[in-house]
Amino acid sequence: MASILHKRKAADPSASDLAVGELAINTSDGGVFTKTSGGSVVEVGSASTGTPTDITVADESSDTSCFPLFTTAATGDLGPKSGTNLTFNSSSGDLTATLLNGGAGTNLDLDFGSVA
Repeated sequence: MASILHKRKAADPSASDLAVGELAINTSDGGVFTKTSGGSVVEVGSASTGTPTDITVADESSDTSCFPLFTTAATGDLGPKSGTNLTFNSSSGDLTATLLNGGAGTNLDLDFGSVA
C-alpha cells in the first residue's frame, strides 16, 4: 500500500512553510493546516476532541429569522443548541418566544407593545 506524507513538525506551520493548497500536520497536537490563495495559513482539522472554545461569527443585521444559541448547562464542554420556538429578527430587533415564564411556576402575561 502506498503512503502519502505531508509536511510535519511539532508546531503550527507558518506561511513560508507551505505552498498554496499544501497540507501540513502539527505532530504535537494533530492539527492539520493548509495555505490559502490569499497567503494565510488556516487550520482545517484537529485531533482534539470536545467542543471548540471559539466560533466564527458575522454581523447579519439584515436577517429576518435568526436562532439564538444556548447550551444545556452553564459551564463545560458543551455543543451549541437552538430551538425553533425562540427566534430573533436581526433586521427589526424583534425577539419572539412561544412563552415568557415569570418564574415560581407562574406564567408572566405581558403585552410587550406596552412595555417601555
